Amino acid sequence: MLGYLLFLMQAYAQSPKLDIKVESLTKDFYVHISYQLLGGSPFPSNGLIVKTSEGVLLVDTGWGEDATKELYKWVRKNLKEKVKLCIVTHSHGDRASGTGFLQKKGVKVISTPLTAEKSAVQGFASPDGILSNDTTFTFKGLKVQTYFPGEGHTNDNIIVYFPDQQVLFGGCFVKSTEATGLGNVADANISAWENSVKNVMRKFPNVKLVIPGHQAWDDGASLKHTIELIKKANTKLIGG
Repeated sequence: MLGYLLFLMQAYAQSPKLDIKVESLTKDFYVHISYQLLGGSPFPSNGLIVKTSEGVLLVDTGWGEDATKELYKWVRKNLKEKVKLCIVTHSHGDRASGTGFLQKKGVKVISTPLTAEKSAVQGFASPDGILSNDTTFTFKGLKVQTYFPGEGHTNDNIIVYFPDQQVLFGGCFVKSTEATGLGNVADANISAWENSVKNVMRKFPNVKLVIPGHQAWDDGASLKHTIELIKKANTKLIGG
């Protein structure tokens, strides 16, 4: 926990306001990207925007309240729809720190019970902890699956899958092929992580797009790359 608090201090201390970016992914799907200065350079954090005819679904808030405000404004201006729902994939600041702002705007923010509990400990507003470990529901005609594959980046990390579009949002549980390491592992279970990734690959074998929590997305290569990074980290842990 101390390591994560130091990470937050580095990310938020004296950080100038950084604009968000939105990139089109596929029909009605967009990646929202917000930034914090890490090591003096802007580092990206990915989330999803999904447009339906009756409102917008977000996966994860922006990285900070200011970024979430900008995200909310972008949706209203560019998609001409209200944000109706946000799914938070775990309790770290790059996923959950805009929860309070969204709730004040009347957005329903949901997560697993554990993420809701841990968000409060982190000092963020708590999402509505209604998601079970394996949940399928329909939002305005859009089929959504949320799934806890096991511990990895954190003990509460879930992924979000859209089966009709074959789009998987992995959050920080999945590392981009651009990543050279596992990133923030202050709350990680590195020994369990590999098997958890394999659970995702078995459960969702027909994925076309995988969006990691940070950096570039791809057609699924990031899942295998995450396993490679985990194996390297485990080798170092056991002194190999």
